Amino acid sequence: MLRICALAVIWPFRLCVFLYMRGRGLHRRLIVDLDIHGDYPETPLSHGIWAMLKPARDRFYLLALDLQNILNGVTTGKLRLQRLRITFESHSLGWAQAWELRSLIKAIRAAGVETHAYLLNESRVSLYVATACERVVAPESSGFDLTPFTNETVFLQSLLAKLGVRPQFLSVGDFKSAAEIFTRKGYSPESRKQTEELIGDLESQFWQAIGEKTTKLTRQKHRSLYSATAAQRENLIDEISSYTEFCEQSGEAKKWHEVDIYRATQILRRRTFALTNFRRRKKIALLVAEGNIIESHESRPGTINWHDYREIAGFLKREQIDGAVLRVNSPGGSALVSQLLWREWMLAIGRNKTQETESKQVPLYVSQGNVAASGGYYLSAAGEKIFSAPTTVTGSIGVVGGKLNVSPLLQKWGVSIDRAPKGNPSPVFSAFSDFSAADRKTIAATMQDIYQQFIRDVAAGRNMNAETVKSLASGRVYSGDRALKNGLADERGGLTQALTALKTELKIKATDPVDLIILPGVKEPLFSRSMLPLGLSRALQLTDLARPGVYAVETRCL
Repeated sequence: MLRICALAVIWPFRLCVFLYMRGRGLHRRLIVDLDIHGDYPETPLSHGIWAMLKPARDRFYLLALDLQNILNGVTTGKLRLQRLRITFESHSLGWAQAWELRSLIKAIRAAGVETHAYLLNESRVSLYVATACERVVAPESSGFDLTPFTNETVFLQSLLAKLGVRPQFLSVGDFKSAAEIFTRKGYSPESRKQTEELIGDLESQFWQAIGEKTTKLTRQKHRSLYSATAAQRENLIDEISSYTEFCEQSGEAKKWHEVDIYRATQILRRRTFALTNFRRRKKIALLVAEGNIIESHESRPGTINWHDYREIAGFLKREQIDGAVLRVNSPGGSALVSQLLWREWMLAIGRNKTQETESKQVPLYVSQGNVAASGGYYLSAAGEKIFSAPTTVTGSIGVVGGKLNVSPLLQKWGVSIDRAPKGNPSPVFSAFSDFSAADRKTIAATMQDIYQQFIRDVAAGRNMNAETVKSLASGRVYSGDRALKNGLADERGGLTQALTALKTELKIKATDPVDLIILPGVKEPLFSRSMLPLGLSRALQLTDLARPGVYAVETRCL
């Protein structure tokens, strides 16, 4: 009875809101402008008093979610999109991000939307994404680099020797090459092999995209530089014009309404407002983890640390989360924090076999970004399924560690080092001494233990045999496609593909809305300490009332 009375009171207001939303949502056909420029980090969103003053729109996962929403709106008929117009300026998109962006543009084009691109940026990444569009335009002075892909690495061994700096590094795994820039004058055979494989796989993806745009250019015969005129002659681009001419030609029909991507998503939200749906929407958590994995007691933007993620398990249980997607973009870092976070996420989703009490298992899918290697792959192994783009760099199951001894350098400049008590040896990781033979033996044994833990946990997370994981380890890195073939990844895809697959497992239609909760919310100061005097910087930190923990920073309807 109480429920009926409540509905009777709420219904007129809901009807008014519904009519208002539908009225505001009525629109002419749209031309949506998408500008690709600047950085596209995948760091968590900030919370607290300062977050309102600098809202984040530059996160790549927000861009991918917006494009997926637009695609859903087009396919369901709730968004009347005539044309998607993309402008490429200077940007820092990685290859895996570019692959996902290109996939979304292709899907929107396949849904019947015209796609036009203008190349103000001449990078290979921009051209790679633009080949998904039916019309590609560039200025007359632009040029295109189709020369062979090459990686150049600086090796510092000889320079360090001249300076008087002695590298002291150990590694477990023949392919674990992170320290080679300090200890060698060039690539080791193992490092060269895996680097050439990665470059070959990346170049293959690039030329596959070029082949979809034009059949006149082939990888074997046309690896060269091309002017805009030559590129148009080979059908690599469709037109040469200024930006003003491009906009005038792209928006020639005045009956179409030009909006940016954020305005388009607002229109879509009005059109999807439901009048009679009172059912609880499913909740999906998006956990974002980008940067080096470090040991820190406080939030540091661009890093992954225990502090920001330690309460994930409690949050998922408290908020009744139905499923989660973990977005990983990390080259690795601290083995300690990597193992802690892997264990925390296994506990959070109910997959840890050592749990004393049974808990509801929350499906966790993993989407790998540009890099998910070493510790980044350790985190990925917590997921039931791993989605990897063909251009993702992943794997690197191995351990490396050490130090630089700068004592000879300091002695050259008259700097002396003394220690007390006099009879005690130097600390193991002192920057003023080499490792002793006993130290090397102890460190090697410790690193071997960590390596075995790494293999054991990956095998447990991936439901693989430990010997199989060991055969794929040794610090070797793989492209996403190779990881898919050898079992280190499950499906080809990015963030949006992982979300779609998770919705399928939760028995949700691909176009049905869910509440997407982005985690965690980190505390980020408005000003860095270097910008302000110490006292003022401290005062501003005290005025930010945000508490540490895990926060639902932004809830989105996907």
